Amino acid sequence: MMRIFFRCFCATMLMGVLSLAQAVGLPEINAAAYAVADEQSGMILASQDKDARIEPAALTKLMTAYLVFDALQSGKLKARQPLKISAAGWHTDGSRMFLQQGVPVNVETVVQGMLVVSANDAAITLAEAVSGGEKAFVRRMNAEAQKMGLENTHFVNCTGLPAEGQYSSVGDLLQLAQALVRDFPQYQSWFAKKSFFYNGVTQLNRNLLLFRDDQVDGLAVGYTINGGYNLAVSSKRNERRVIVVLVGADSSEARAAEGSKLLGWALTAFNTTRLYPANYKVADIAVYKGATGKVAVGFLRDVYITLPSDGAKQLSTELEAVQPVVAPVRKGQGMGTLKLLFGKQVVAQQEVVALDSVGEAGWFGRWLAGVSLWWHGLFS
Repeated sequence: MMRIFFRCFCATMLMGVLSLAQAVGLPEINAAAYAVADEQSGMILASQDKDARIEPAALTKLMTAYLVFDALQSGKLKARQPLKISAAGWHTDGSRMFLQQGVPVNVETVVQGMLVVSANDAAITLAEAVSGGEKAFVRRMNAEAQKMGLENTHFVNCTGLPAEGQYSSVGDLLQLAQALVRDFPQYQSWFAKKSFFYNGVTQLNRNLLLFRDDQVDGLAVGYTINGGYNLAVSSKRNERRVIVVLVGADSSEARAAEGSKLLGWALTAFNTTRLYPANYKVADIAVYKGATGKVAVGFLRDVYITLPSDGAKQLSTELEAVQPVVAPVRKGQGMGTLKLLFGKQVVAQQEVVALDSVGEAGWFGRWLAGVSLWWHGLFS
C-alpha cells in the first residue's frame, strides 16, 4: 500500500493545537484537570491532564441522561408516562428529589429532577424504567461508552456515588457532553432550569453559573471527598457554543469561577469559521478498474475550524489517501484523511469521503487497470 499526498494552501488564521493556549494567553486555572472545546468544530482549545483517570462523581449522570434521552427519542419512554418508584430508588443515598415508594411520577418530572438537582433517586428510577434494573442499565452505559470511544471510562453505577472501579477522564466527559448537545438539542433547556419543585420542596440548581451568566445552559456539577468539585458546563454566545469540563476545584465557588474563566477565554479569544462547505471537492483520487478513472473526495457535511481571533497565519492542508482505490466505490466511503497543519504540526484532522459513487469498468477496462497496477507495483 502506498500513500499519496496532495498539498494546498489557504490564507487563514491558526496556531498549533499544543500552543493554542499559550498563543492567546490562557488564564491560570486552579483545578486538577480540565478541557475546553468548541462544539461546532470539535477542536479542544486547551486542556490539562485530560486523559488522567478521575472520579466522575455526579458527572456520571451525563451518560445516564444520554441513554434516557435516547429512550425518549426512540419512544421507549414517553414524557408523560408514569413511573413507579421502587424500594431501591426510594432508599438510594445522596442527592434526592424525594420520590416516594409506590407513588407514580411522570418521566419528564423525574428526568428534570435528575438534571436540575442531580437526584440519585431519579437516576435509579430512570435506569429501572429503561433497562429493568440498575445493573442492566450500567451494562448499557459501558456499551455506549465503548461505542463513543471513551477509552478512559468505566461505570459501576448510574448515579456517580463513589464506587470501586468507576472512573473517567475530563477528555471522555467532554466528548460525552458534546454528544449530548449534538444528539439531543431538544432537551438542552432541561439542563438550564434554575430550580426544581417536587413533593413540597423547592431545590436550586447547584450550577452557580446558571445564575451568573444568561448564556450558560447546562450541563452538570458534582462533588466527592476524594475528587473535589467537578463541572461540565456549556455556553452559547452569538450562535457559537463552547463546552468546559473541569474537575478537582476546591469549592463550589471555585468551580464556578474557574469554569467561568475558561468559558470567557474560549468565547473571546477564538472564532470558529467554516473551512469547507458540504460536498466541496478537496481533490480527485485515482480509481482503478472503475467506470471513471477518478473520484472527487471531500466532506458530506460542512467542516469548521476554530482559530485565534487575533491570529494571522498561513494554514496548510495535506490530504493523505491510501492507494490503490479499486472500484466499486460508494458515495460516503472513507478515502483518506485531510490534515490541517501549522508549520509541521498537525492541529486537526478529518476523514475525507467519496462525493460520488464509481461503478466497475467492463472486462477490458478491469484487465487494463490490472496491468497498470502490476506495472506500478514493480516501481513502488
